[in-house]
Amino acid sequence: MVLRWLLLVGLGVAEDEEVASGQNCHLLQTGLGFRKHLPLEHGTSIVADKEKGICRSHLSEQDWFTPIGQLTEAYGEDGWCIFGALGGWTAECAVSRRSHNISNFLAQPETGYMTYVSEPQATPYTLKLFDDRSLTIRDHFYPLDDLYCFVNGWYSLDRAATVQNFTYLEEVSEESCKHLAKIVPGYQNITLNDFDKESRSDEALLEALAREGGGFVSEEVVNGMRLHAATKCLLRGGDRGAVCDLASCAERGCLGPNNEVLYTARGECESVWKDRPQ
Repeated sequence: MVLRWLLLVGLGVAEDEEVASGQNCHLLQTGLGFRKHLPLEHGTSIVADKEKGICRSHLSEQDWFTPIGQLTEAYGEDGWCIFGALGGWTAECAVSRRSHNISNFLAQPETGYMTYVSEPQATPYTLKLFDDRSLTIRDHFYPLDDLYCFVNGWYSLDRAATVQNFTYLEEVSEESCKHLAKIVPGYQNITLNDFDKESRSDEALLEALAREGGGFVSEEVVNGMRLHAATKCLLRGGDRGAVCDLASCAERGCLGPNNEVLYTARGECESVWKDRPQ
């Protein structure tokens, strides 16, 4: 998730080297005009610390344009940790994957998310997908998160098991990633640059629809949600382990009648996160 607040937690800035911008998937990885600088070999103050989910203190521009699968194999590390310097969305997932405790990852967007979907202006609006499905949501701040969770089927998982049972999270992640590997064109060649460009394009369209009170979502944008998810799968390295965003979607909300998203933060879905801040 996708999902914006995770990307707002930058761990480093390299001056004069703006490579990545607006990566907002909740979830990950957002309408805050966020622009990220890649922590390159010169000018970074980031310290590598695997315990904090940061395996490399800096990255190269080549890393940004190299297929993620090739990087994880070359470095022999969890991709989430390799790119941990990009921010909490990668570093905390690396920590959660290593500790088999998803709470580190879930805690990141919590405060902001609870605020922006609970405000009076969070009125419902409907996205009409190209395949005749529809999705009614209230997130005007970063609508990509809801579409991302819906398109990838992550609002339809066993919510409690996904958040509370890490083994189950790994199993459903594996199933989802195998499916994405079959349907996403060029899956093995996806780079973080591809992810960045897709994010910016999808965000712009979906935020425009939020301002307009809903509207049509093309096949291209729906496929973009799958590319987002495929990127997270590839970061696992060697097709192993959990995709943290599945748990984030499960705790974020659930589907009501007529594909209306009901939000945990609004009290419409029961929280399944035992360690959720009160």
